[in-house]
Amino acid sequence: MENKIYIKDNKLVIEVPLKTNRSNPYDENYFAEMDNIVGLVCEEEKGFAYRIDREYKDKDDDVSDFFYIFDGNEEKFSKLCKELNIRVLNISKI
Repeated sequence: MENKIYIKDNKLVIEVPLKTNRSNPYDENYFAEMDNIVGLVCEEEKGFAYRIDREYKDKDDDVSDFFYIFDGNEEKFSKLCKELNIRVLNISKI
């Protein structure tokens, strides 16, 4: 699914799908649903990143760089992610 980008009420709106489908180049009929977005905490930065499917390689999923940096503390960010039902990955502790 493609992102939609437009202006509404003098604000830039970027719609990003919360879910996407996994794919497997070795099984063209496999399309399991997965989360597309993850909340990411990395040292002092917090924000949203894309989840990258690696299941077809029998590996854990990866994450992209931030596509949105959250301007607030970690507690507020975690609360927002909980309200939005978005999983938070803290790579500061890895």
